[in-house]
Amino acid sequence: MTRRNFPSFLWSMLVAMIGLTGCDSDQEPVKNNELSPNSPPVVKRFKRDGIEYEEYESERTEYKEPPKKFSFSDDAVVASKIPPFDPTLVHSITLPVPRPGRRPMSPPGPVDDANLSDAQGDWELNFSQTLFRLDLPTLKPDRDADLLRLRASYADAIKNRKVLPSVNLIDGQAKLFDDGLYAAIDLAGFSLDQEGFVSYVDVVQRLANAAGPDDPAAPFLAAGLELADISFDVTDKATKQKYLDEFHRSPLQSKPLGFYNWTPKLQQCYRFLKFFQHPFIIGDSRAEIIPSSLNQLLEADPKLRADYLSLINLYSNLTNAPYALPVTAFSDLDAQKHALSESRFKQGLQPAYALFPPSTSREQRLFDRLFPLGFPEGTDLMGELIRAIRSGKVDLTPHPPGTPLASGWYDYQCHALETMLLPERGTESSKLLLSAKYKQRMFDAFASLITKHRETHVRQLAEAGKAGSDAPGDYHYDPPPQLAPALRLEPTATYYLRMARSYAFLQAYLQAMIGEDNLTKIHGLRESGARELNLWKELDEQRLRFYGFYLISIEDIGLPVDLLDDELANAQEARRLALDWLTHFQEDLDMAVDTRVIVPIAVNLIEGRTQLWGTAGVRLARLDVKFEPGHLPKLRRLNSGQPWEKFEGDVHSTTYLIAIDEFVTIELDTLNCPTREEYRKLCDESETTANLIQKLRDYR
Repeated sequence: MTRRNFPSFLWSMLVAMIGLTGCDSDQEPVKNNELSPNSPPVVKRFKRDGIEYEEYESERTEYKEPPKKFSFSDDAVVASKIPPFDPTLVHSITLPVPRPGRRPMSPPGPVDDANLSDAQGDWELNFSQTLFRLDLPTLKPDRDADLLRLRASYADAIKNRKVLPSVNLIDGQAKLFDDGLYAAIDLAGFSLDQEGFVSYVDVVQRLANAAGPDDPAAPFLAAGLELADISFDVTDKATKQKYLDEFHRSPLQSKPLGFYNWTPKLQQCYRFLKFFQHPFIIGDSRAEIIPSSLNQLLEADPKLRADYLSLINLYSNLTNAPYALPVTAFSDLDAQKHALSESRFKQGLQPAYALFPPSTSREQRLFDRLFPLGFPEGTDLMGELIRAIRSGKVDLTPHPPGTPLASGWYDYQCHALETMLLPERGTESSKLLLSAKYKQRMFDAFASLITKHRETHVRQLAEAGKAGSDAPGDYHYDPPPQLAPALRLEPTATYYLRMARSYAFLQAYLQAMIGEDNLTKIHGLRESGARELNLWKELDEQRLRFYGFYLISIEDIGLPVDLLDDELANAQEARRLALDWLTHFQEDLDMAVDTRVIVPIAVNLIEGRTQLWGTAGVRLARLDVKFEPGHLPKLRRLNSGQPWEKFEGDVHSTTYLIAIDEFVTIELDTLNCPTREEYRKLCDESETTANLIQKLRDYR
């Protein structure tokens, strides 16, 4: 607390001359002995030597920035990157001309239903040479406590607020669809009579029948079948029980995570497929007996072998290439074993066989190469991944079909996130100038979104540690007196395009593998039951909607469409679906679903530790968007055919509220992971992220 004495007649002059402001921070405020704009001064009047004085006591809040793992700088204008003016890029939304007595208007914003239609006005806009600067003002805990409060769902966070759909919110809806699609496909494969699907339970049952009760592989097959409530009698019952006991002792294998706790059938499906991810190490003569036997059984039955390989192919495309080798790759040649094992180890792949191998991922291969003996205590795995992507050590570009690590759907989803770390690789980078704080926001978005996508694939993904210009016109015009940016969604155009392509990849594969007719007979899932549309129609709409998000995003910042030949036949439908969702997204049932998830990323088997990635909830942030001076939009009269004119009026920034996810990482001194339900209960019991992390440290 500071006391300052001033003659009373000087006080008003002092207030007018001194700006009382705090510094920015996302952290808890600390008190400092400075004047505060939030704390009215306490006035004490007294006289001394015949002069009247006033004594003021005031308090100021000072904000300290938290330490950052990565340093950023604000983008500067690079003249060579500015695209040439394109007179054909006319925005679909036009501006009314101000009438006498009517308030001047800026371009329609994204928050009113009418703003999302192709409204007609009297001025056309052209953003082809306009630059937009994006910033994320710091929220202050004493002023913005309600915005900083973590909520369980997007619906809770945005309730009764006008928000700009953020990349987190849009990806959050996609995450719910993805969960439902994966759940539906897993359940269809778990069924013995789902048309168009090869049943992995049936494949195992046929293998067991072919093996008979005395085959070396029989106890292993019988143990897995018991998890599906199918009895198969074997001679060596002790070995069968040993497999089951070993499986149940490992919670990271036997405890269903993610959406698999929606129903008992999904839990059973999870355990069955997890059990058959059991690795048989290459070169271990005792372990190799089982993959050798299974390979011989498959060789003896071409139809069974074809069905088995179709399942390997399914999950190679639905998630990614196998982390371990399928049993059909087994070889008895000792000379090959050492070279094969060493080669796979160097690639970050498991030197083992599995009946239904888990899938690999770029992050798992990176961590296995960096920490072949298990990650050291305190390792920041997310930081390692981000640094590797930024440096080029890890390239997220999908591997083409036919290559050893041919990419599946998960790789395509991760590729969509690349420009959050490397914005210069996005087509929108020529139009956007990002502040240091906005770049940090996109790093945080990457961490949250890859965590959520990984959690969709939690059963299948392996954890690390197991192995021109225009001529000026000469006429007079009277443009609107003020203008401000008006976005309809966060301008991450490349993300939307790559997500659309990830769904296009998945749709083409499922159509070829399962057939459109069969996909129309099943529905994706929610925890409460089936989703409204059949799987084929919803997948098609999801693909088109993301193409529509891309089209709207590039229009908002003035870029031309950049699609492959014949990539999108029905662009109008894609745009319509996207505009409809942007108009009504607050009514989407998926917005009300709890977003908080947690997933194991790596284990240290030697020391018995597990590192987890999670999201602790949704909060709001402010996004400031403004035109870069000297690079303003151009205008012309609607349907005039006249040349485009530079805008000469006042420009203003636009501030949006956006919903973002809070990322957390935690290291446990146990080989375990909470279920979604357990984790969310811990979140509900924790007032702060720090409290949540402490509760997680105590989890066993």
